[in-house]
Amino acid sequence: GTEVAIKTLKNLSSAGFEEEVKVLSRFRHPNLVILLGFARHSNGDRSLVYEYLAGGDVSSRLKQCRSRSQPKLFDAKLRLSVALDAASGLSHPHNATPRAFHRDIKSPNILLCKNGTAKMADFGLSCVSRDSQHKVHLASGTAGYACPEYVRTGIVTEGSEVHSFG
Repeated sequence: GTEVAIKTLKNLSSAGFEEEVKVLSRFRHPNLVILLGFARHSNGDRSLVYEYLAGGDVSSRLKQCRSRSQPKLFDAKLRLSVALDAASGLSHPHNATPRAFHRDIKSPNILLCKNGTAKMADFGLSCVSRDSQHKVHLASGTAGYACPEYVRTGIVTEGSEVHSFG
């Protein structure tokens, strides 16, 4: 009787499965999406089972507002609330021990409950570190969101995450 969302990763694109399970199993916060379970299938596919968030993602809400089809759908008050929720969700793993870095902060990865509460999602590129910074072999993320210094050096920090969030 519980509504869930299921993300299936095909065998060839299962990168990020282990990272997502590791991070979302370790960290609990009202502004982080809840991972309810996962499965490895015999054909090599993998599935992640999440709480269902009926409000969609921030990117879709912004697009709907721009098209003027539903301008009040995402008013200034709700946008500010979403920004605070997302920042709170990101702050939790940044300040934990060990800490976690998301590495792909963008509006499609901020999901909304039916009441408008925002939750950070898609931790497939995340990394866990005991230090305040973490050197990765390959800088990941979405062009236009990723911090240029992080892309250049491969060092992710809370500051580079703040850049992406901004």
